[in-house]
Amino acid sequence: MNSELSRFIVLFDRLVQYTEAWLDKMDPAKLEWMPVDNPSMRFGDRVGRITVKGLIVHTIVGERYWIRHIQPCPPGGEIAIPRDPETARRVSEGDFRAEAKRLHAENVAMLRTFTEAELAKPVKFVGREWTGMGLLWGMYAHRAFHVGNIDIYLRQSDVIAPEFFEFNPVQMA
Repeated sequence: MNSELSRFIVLFDRLVQYTEAWLDKMDPAKLEWMPVDNPSMRFGDRVGRITVKGLIVHTIVGERYWIRHIQPCPPGGEIAIPRDPETARRVSEGDFRAEAKRLHAENVAMLRTFTEAELAKPVKFVGREWTGMGLLWGMYAHRAFHVGNIDIYLRQSDVIAPEFFEFNPVQMA
C-alpha cells in the first residue's frame, strides 16, 4: 500500500475517533439543538439546519460517496456533489453513531483497495482538478472543518471540548 495512503488511513481513522470523543461529551438532548437559528446557519442547499447530528450525517454521507466514486471515475472525469438520500435516511433514523462506525469501517476497508493509479489519476470535483489522493485529503479537511463546527456547539452548550493534540497516541502516523 502507498505510504501516503497508509498515513492517510491512520490520520483519518484518528479524526473519526476524535469526532466520537466529541460526541461522547455532548448531551444527547443537544444533538438536534441549534444555538443560533437564523438564515446564515446553513451550508448551501444540502445542509439547511445545522445541528451536531446533521453535521455527522452530512459528513458520513460525503465520505461514503467520495470513497465509492474515486475508484470508478475515469481519469479526468467529474465526481458529482455527494447526494445519497438513502444513506442519509438510514443514518438519521437509526442509531446514527453505530451506523457511522459501521460505515467508517467499510470506508477504511475500501480505502485499503485503492491502487497507485487510482490515487494519482486526475478527477474533477466542484470545478477543480484533484488527484484521487488529493480528493481524499479534501475529504479529511471536510470532516475536520465540521468537527470545528461541533466544537463550537459543545462550547456553546457549556461543555469543554477534548484537547486536539492530546486525543491521539504519541506517534500519529
